[in-house]
Amino acid sequence: MSTFARDIYLEAWGRGWAPDPALTVSEWADQNRILSPEVSPEPGPWRTDRVPYLREIQDCCSVMNPARRIVFMKASRIGATEGINNAIGYAIQHSPGPILFAQPTKDDARDESKTRLAPMIDASDALRDLVSDPRDRDSGNTTLLKEFPGGILRMVGANSKNAFRRVSARYVFLDEVDAYPADVQGEGDPVLLAEKRAGNFPRRKIVITSTPTLKHFSRIEKAWLASDQRRYFVPCPFCGHFDWMRWENIRFDEKDPSSARLSCTSCLALIEERFKPMMLHRGEWRSTAESSGRTIGFHLSALYSPLGWKSWWDCISEFLEAKHEPQKLKVWVNTVLGETWEERADAVDAEGLAARLEKYAAEVPAGVGILVASVDVQGDRLEAQVKGYGAGEESWLIAYHQEHGDPGGDAVWLEMDKFLKQEFTHESGRKLKISCTTVDSGGHHTEKVYAFCRARLERRVFAIRGGNELGKPLVPARASSRNRYHAKLFTLCVDSGKETVLSRLIVGSPGPGYMHLPDFVDQEYLEQLTAEKAIRKWSKNRGMARVWVKIRERNEALDLEVYCLAALYILGQPVVRSLPERAAALNVPLDAEAGEPAPEKAPQRRRGGWINSWRS
Repeated sequence: MSTFARDIYLEAWGRGWAPDPALTVSEWADQNRILSPEVSPEPGPWRTDRVPYLREIQDCCSVMNPARRIVFMKASRIGATEGINNAIGYAIQHSPGPILFAQPTKDDARDESKTRLAPMIDASDALRDLVSDPRDRDSGNTTLLKEFPGGILRMVGANSKNAFRRVSARYVFLDEVDAYPADVQGEGDPVLLAEKRAGNFPRRKIVITSTPTLKHFSRIEKAWLASDQRRYFVPCPFCGHFDWMRWENIRFDEKDPSSARLSCTSCLALIEERFKPMMLHRGEWRSTAESSGRTIGFHLSALYSPLGWKSWWDCISEFLEAKHEPQKLKVWVNTVLGETWEERADAVDAEGLAARLEKYAAEVPAGVGILVASVDVQGDRLEAQVKGYGAGEESWLIAYHQEHGDPGGDAVWLEMDKFLKQEFTHESGRKLKISCTTVDSGGHHTEKVYAFCRARLERRVFAIRGGNELGKPLVPARASSRNRYHAKLFTLCVDSGKETVLSRLIVGSPGPGYMHLPDFVDQEYLEQLTAEKAIRKWSKNRGMARVWVKIRERNEALDLEVYCLAALYILGQPVVRSLPERAAALNVPLDAEAGEPAPEKAPQRRRGGWINSWRS
């Protein structure tokens, strides 16, 4: 062996035995990380002082830190993913080893790689020469696979059963775990599968982060509850008392969200948000529970967002907009407070609904801006209902109709068509037609449904059926036409629709999401509307999941309610307004008797007619 070759060998051998440098992730990021203008609102050198609450979380990923499993339950947009990227950059340069980075889906992983990791590598002098240019032939660097001296980075989607096979990793980063499937195609829990990939590494690092979702179902909350439950305590600028920020201590005037103040739990002083940078800088993480010591857990809400990011004013404004609509409030609790949402009820009482029946001032009340309908097919009849929707998807049941006869013949369908073609009188005097109709094709007489819908496509009459997937939007992005009539068919996530209907039945006062029920409905209708309840049930493919079960046999009213909501969403989830509101938005006067714009203003009508101006 030549002297030159021997020197190279000995140098490499020495580097291999050298201990990892005594450098923390935060120190590495402050020295080497450059935020790209492509993805960051504050491009330029990374400064941990800008997000001081991330310092300890990041440093737990440092090689000299004894932590092995780090859990971070957090609000949206507070820098958690960038903290993971800092830890990845640190590992690539200073303590290399195999890295596994999992996102909910492969598309998410690809997007993360392209929009965040690749710009980070390109912008950093410390990383650029270590990770080969993916444009070079045989570079070992692709979108989802990046090689570097001493290790390899794999980006995977947690929904793939092959994602964790034949993989070993010293570093395991699991992002947004509450969006992972309960079971990966029969292989088991993807989080457990991923954690086992690091089992042979004594100095492993497993990082689990997510915005939480539903209580009792949230992976991140379960992991956090099993930890020492650290919270970020900050000092009061007036008395120096340390406490963590919580929503119940925010004081504000609903008419003026900018009045937001944080009440000190000790001296009761009202703290303005301008003190936040000082408070964050002097803050410290403190454990609030005992644990086995195997898991370190952190929790952070958006109340801690640095100045210039999400302000207390923003948090309050979003709360005021969402507080009367459970579905929006759920999102706010998850993404702003970083807490799980607990359903107020899994079933609705028919007796309670009977107490709020009302007499409308007209066939179609003033708040209605659009009509939709739905049809359910039974063995000996067709059942239909017409719903009116207004601002904030506040809704009114307008008509409920049964047409008895054999759905296998033509007569009952012709009679139902007459019902769907009729016009309804608005409180303004305007005549309204049904804008969209959905017809259930998943049970009886499917071919008849397809034929009926295909012949009425110009009136937006569509076939629907229920699907088996959970957690999807009620209406898919595209319809199928793969039937011999080429009728448009939408496969609905019925569970999502029932969740929405349930949340709206418990809205207590008129406003966004409230469901108005007329005094002409009977007890049977109310019993059908409340005929199902949600229970938590284990299944092999879904794990623990909310499933809907009947508590009585007939449930047509509930099905029709879901189908009407689907009809509204098929139209594009429009911003629905009442007729007077639409006239005002168009800057046209409303004729008091006919509900029409004045003739001289006709040129201001939107394309498709004034009655269709609800489209956003």
